Amino acid sequence: MYLYRTILSQAFKNVWRNKYLWFFGLFAALVGSSGEIQVLFYRYDSLSEGLFPGFRRILETGFLSKETLVNIGQLARTEPFSLFMVFSLFIVFIALGVFILWLSISSQAALVNNAARIKTDKKHNFKEGLEVGMKNFWPVLGLNIFLKLMIFAIFVILSLPIISSIATGNFTATSLVFIISFLIYVPLAIILSFIIKYAVAYVVIRGSRMLESIKLGWQLFLKNWLISIEMAFILFFISFLAAIALLMLLLIFSIPFLFIIILFIKFNLYFYTWAVIVLAIVFYLLVILLTGAILSAFQVFSWTGLFIELIGKGGVSKLTRMFGKKD
Repeated sequence: MYLYRTILSQAFKNVWRNKYLWFFGLFAALVGSSGEIQVLFYRYDSLSEGLFPGFRRILETGFLSKETLVNIGQLARTEPFSLFMVFSLFIVFIALGVFILWLSISSQAALVNNAARIKTDKKHNFKEGLEVGMKNFWPVLGLNIFLKLMIFAIFVILSLPIISSIATGNFTATSLVFIISFLIYVPLAIILSFIIKYAVAYVVIRGSRMLESIKLGWQLFLKNWLISIEMAFILFFISFLAAIALLMLLLIFSIPFLFIIILFIKFNLYFYTWAVIVLAIVFYLLVILLTGAILSAFQVFSWTGLFIELIGKGGVSKLTRMFGKKD
C-alpha cells in the first residue's frame, strides 16, 4: 500500500492540471495553511510579540500616543482637507487588509473543497470553489484564530518558568528551562496544527460545526498520529527541495540580467540599467509568488487527499509497514 506516493502523485498531477488552484494557493499561503514542520525552525522568542506582532510595531511608532491625538486635532483645525485624505488612505488600507484576510480564508476553504471534489471525481471549478470558501469563511476563520490563540497561550504558560529563572540570575538554570520549554512547545504547536488542518477539512467537506470539527480532528489525529507526522516530514522535504530548486533557477536567470546591466553601465545607459533592474526584481517576485502558490496548493491538496483516505479506507504508516504489523 503506497499511501503517500499515491496521494502526492495525485496532488501534483491535479494541481498542475487545474491551474486555477494556484490562485487559491497564493492566498491560502498567507494564513499558513501548510508546513507544520517549519515550526521547528521558528525562533521561539519571536512569539513574544504576541498574536499580532505587526500591531505591537504600530504601538512602538507612537501612532496611538497622546501626542498623535493632539496633532490630529491641530491638523483638523488648520488643514482639514489633508486630514481627510490621510483618514481616507487609512480606511483604504484597512479595507484592503480585511479583503485580503477574507480572500485568504476563503481560498483555504476553496482549496480543501475543490481538492476533495477532484479526488472523488466530482464537478469542480473556480466559481464553485470560491462560493464554498465564502460559505465556510467564519468557521475556518474561527479555526485559524483558535490555532493562533492556543499556540500563544502555550507560549505564555511555558514562558513563566523562563521568566522566573531569569529573575534568579542563574544562567544554567535559565538555559535548561528554555530548552525544556522549547521541547514541549514544538510538539504541542505541531499537534495543534494537525488538529486544525483536519478540523478545516471536516468543516468544508463534511459540514461539521466548528467545535465539533475540533473534536473530530483531535480524534482523527490520535488514531493516525504517526501517519500525520510522516506526511508532514515528507511535505517539508519536498518544500525544502523546491526552495533549493527555486534558488538555483533564480541564480541562473541572474546571469543574463547581470550581463545586460554591466553592458548598459559600460555605455553609460543608466536609464536602461535601472529599467533592467526593476524588470529583474518584478520577474523574481513573480517567480517566487508563482512557486509559492503552486507549492501551497500542492500541500493543501495532499493533506485533503490524506484526510479523505483516513476517514475512508484508513491507512498504515510507513514505519509500521517497515518494522511491524497493523494490529
